[in-house]
Amino acid sequence: MHLICTSIVFLILIIAISTEDQCCEKQYKKLNRELRKLRRNTSDEISSLRTKVTELEKIVLKPGTGPDVGGMTTAPTTKPNIDVRLPTNLHPHHYKVELYPDMYKQNPEDFKFTGSVEILLECKEPTDEVIFHVNALTIDDASIEFSEASGAADAPKKQGQFEEDEERQFFIQKLDKPMVKGKNYTIKMAFRAPLTKGLAGLYLSSYEEGGVTKYLATTQFQPSYTRRTFPCFDEPAVKSTFDITLVRKEPMVSLSNMEIKQIVDRPGGLKADVYQTTVIMPTYLLAFVVCDFDKSEGVTANGTKFRVWSRKEAVNQTTYALDIGVAILEYFEDFFDVDFPLPKQDMIAVPDFVADGMENWGLIIYSETSLLYDDTGSSASNKQEIAGVVSHELAHQWFGNLVTPGWWDDLWLNEGFASYVEYLGVDFVHPEWKMMEQFVVQILEDVFKTDGLAASHPVYVPIGHPDEIYETFDKISYYKSSSIIRMVNNFLTEDTFRKGLTNYLKDNAFGNTHHTDLWKSLTDQAMSEGKNIDVGDIMNTWVRQMGYPVVTVSRNGTSAEATQKHYLLDPSQTPDPKYPSPYNYLWKVPLSYTTKSESNFINPPIIWMNEETKSLNGLPTETNDWVLVNVNQIGYYRVDYDTANWNALIAQLNDNHLAIQVRNRAQLIDDAFSLSRAGIYNVDITRAMQTTNYLINEREYVPWFAAIENLRYIYQMLGSTGSFGDYSKYILKQILPLYDFLGWNDSLKNNTHLEQFTRSLVIAQVCDMGHQACKDQASALYKEWMDSPDDNKISPNLKGTVYCNAIANGGIEEWDFAFERFQNENLAGERVRLLQGMACSTQPWILSRYLSWSFDETYIREQDALEVLVYISWNRIGLPLVWNFVRARWDYIFEKYEESVFIFTYIINIITETFNTDFHLQEVKCFMDAKAAINKLGATQRAFEQALEKTSSNIKWMENNYDRLKTWLQENS
Repeated sequence: MHLICTSIVFLILIIAISTEDQCCEKQYKKLNRELRKLRRNTSDEISSLRTKVTELEKIVLKPGTGPDVGGMTTAPTTKPNIDVRLPTNLHPHHYKVELYPDMYKQNPEDFKFTGSVEILLECKEPTDEVIFHVNALTIDDASIEFSEASGAADAPKKQGQFEEDEERQFFIQKLDKPMVKGKNYTIKMAFRAPLTKGLAGLYLSSYEEGGVTKYLATTQFQPSYTRRTFPCFDEPAVKSTFDITLVRKEPMVSLSNMEIKQIVDRPGGLKADVYQTTVIMPTYLLAFVVCDFDKSEGVTANGTKFRVWSRKEAVNQTTYALDIGVAILEYFEDFFDVDFPLPKQDMIAVPDFVADGMENWGLIIYSETSLLYDDTGSSASNKQEIAGVVSHELAHQWFGNLVTPGWWDDLWLNEGFASYVEYLGVDFVHPEWKMMEQFVVQILEDVFKTDGLAASHPVYVPIGHPDEIYETFDKISYYKSSSIIRMVNNFLTEDTFRKGLTNYLKDNAFGNTHHTDLWKSLTDQAMSEGKNIDVGDIMNTWVRQMGYPVVTVSRNGTSAEATQKHYLLDPSQTPDPKYPSPYNYLWKVPLSYTTKSESNFINPPIIWMNEETKSLNGLPTETNDWVLVNVNQIGYYRVDYDTANWNALIAQLNDNHLAIQVRNRAQLIDDAFSLSRAGIYNVDITRAMQTTNYLINEREYVPWFAAIENLRYIYQMLGSTGSFGDYSKYILKQILPLYDFLGWNDSLKNNTHLEQFTRSLVIAQVCDMGHQACKDQASALYKEWMDSPDDNKISPNLKGTVYCNAIANGGIEEWDFAFERFQNENLAGERVRLLQGMACSTQPWILSRYLSWSFDETYIREQDALEVLVYISWNRIGLPLVWNFVRARWDYIFEKYEESVFIFTYIINIITETFNTDFHLQEVKCFMDAKAAINKLGATQRAFEQALEKTSSNIKWMENNYDRLKTWLQENS
């Protein structure tokens, strides 16, 4: 699954549990409650055994002998300690599943789905219970059949009615005697559930076409929602084959993971699409869609059929995704040296979807924004986002689908790997986009902010309570993981890295692994080439402890001493005690470096820093001959220098910035500002600002992106102070030469991709700094559009800035015009730009109305509601309105979006990131404590802890830096 924070495409796991049928069963369930308690004894015994095994592992396993190499990482203790894992005495080898989503009644509230399942089970250990997962399904007890697969008459028989363990979401069927180890059995049953609008399980989506509301049924099963569609063993390690049958009416079509084998006529004019048997796979990668869509199609060089589906009115927007999808699938077959194992690859854009994309094997489901592209209406950023998401999900077809982590504590390996190689896939089809340069500012430097908090967490965190599964879908799992995998690729070399990956995939195809299996494959490959590198020994220091180091380089003649220390945004904070470091916050750091005289940015030497201090020798003696560490910012660490070296690097930027590679120019800016915020390194706020002096001559996108991202913090801190005017003057002085050079004449065809990115970034910043000519141009372009609504001549790259500034400078007429266009817009990317632009109003009553509309589906789709809160939070005037709105309606929002962890926690981060007073701190703390007391925090608790930490840090920053920065700005603006 793919998530992009930069473009605010988020994971929204919204559970829409129907209660209508369940209410009828409440009395029945109450009567069986005591009986269920007795049945849980079995699960409690298993839990107890697992606990004992874990304790023994700590004692028995030596480093290098098992999955806990390098020490244990303590799991969170904020959740009740229940064992949610299924017993392992039964293994399902094959399912037969039939589903009929009935969307043909007059009233959508009457829509439902019915189905049946037959599971072939192997008994691994004798047991007289059949236990698997069920959630929010009504099962027909009379339909349950249990028998030995061979048909033996003396097989165990179903005893009594089934039970449900609601907390664990277990289905429990008692038998009259135990099953026999080694024998196969089958269990069958029928079930039903309402087909409702939610964004998990099998759910209902809708759209308007030709003035008619049309419906489709679609799925989102990751991480644990297949059990909401049919009874199953819903864990990633439990792999099976599946025979799927989807029932529909014409002209609807159905899609699933495999190709249709045959179509069978059913009574009532129904058609049953019977699919080919799947490969061995986990339940969460299944996918079902019944819709009235159209497609574009192609074929890969290896003969894999490739199709992209969408609403019929949008099928002309599928061509780009088809073209790059075919190319990237072929690229990954070559990159992994493993053929794609399915006969076809479908991709489909649905109107209501949980995230950017979901990697279901052979049927990837996307949000419309992440798949549909229009040559004239989509921006360069839309195009890059689509390429990135398509590449990410296709990478999962191998890394996650072919080889699957055994449990969700290794989700990071799935998502981190896909988040890294997505950049390789896009770089293959668009080398001119310089994706590996963009990686530094979009991924690495972004996650540094989160991982520099004491309230961060390690990459690998054992999962106990089900809620903790959702907590793993965060920047650490996606961005940090991809950054350290990129580091592995570099220190092994790409050839060794790829060969090791190929061995890992081939050795474990259609199986399950632990991340130590990958480390072993990479180590074995390195050793076979004569490289004495133990990948697991190195990488355990990066995945099993939170945070990252600052390497401080102090020169002394021809040598230098490098020391490492855990970076914390607020050094007075203590790292979260739930995650003690097994390595005392020391890392095995690959130190790459170059100097002014050597200028080796292609193949620099690497020295391993395996301890707290390391010496660098053979350096030049001239004071102006700088040393630069972490070449191309490949390593996951920051770098500080002695004063003389910082001065030499800054002088180089001012004299000839091109002497330093573009990624390292971005690194110097990002490191300087981050080190100055911590307040204990050799960089204060004035030296950090000095790294931006040279920007008056900078033309590259990546350094400017890094600068604006870091200066945004200054903007937030000074926004309501008397120094904001001097700050704006300074930024305009630095950026106006580039603004004048690029101008407003933007062309999707005649300008390079990064030139379009840079122009969009610069114009947005200049307008944001209050440059009147910029704001006037935005308003004029918007007015021209209002005068000719069907002829929008604004460049798609600039529409976001134009809409925002024109609506901010205008009133209700401009806002209502945007809303009317939003309601009738067919292009998903344009709808997002309009949602964002409407959030820029400077009139509180308009923003308040927008907030109230965001939770009314008459105006805003359910999947967009939380994003509207984010967009309004970006607005300085809107921020306090959102903060009050969220607190006033917290209980409603929490219950509706409790499992929408990524966007829910992002909203908390956005709302609180500018808080920098004791009053703010107390507001956050009081609200957090009040909601924690009534169990209304859930997975957002970590976000609030981080908000408190950042607010405290902001307060200290204002106390320590404001006066010095005020003076510096007066002197330099």
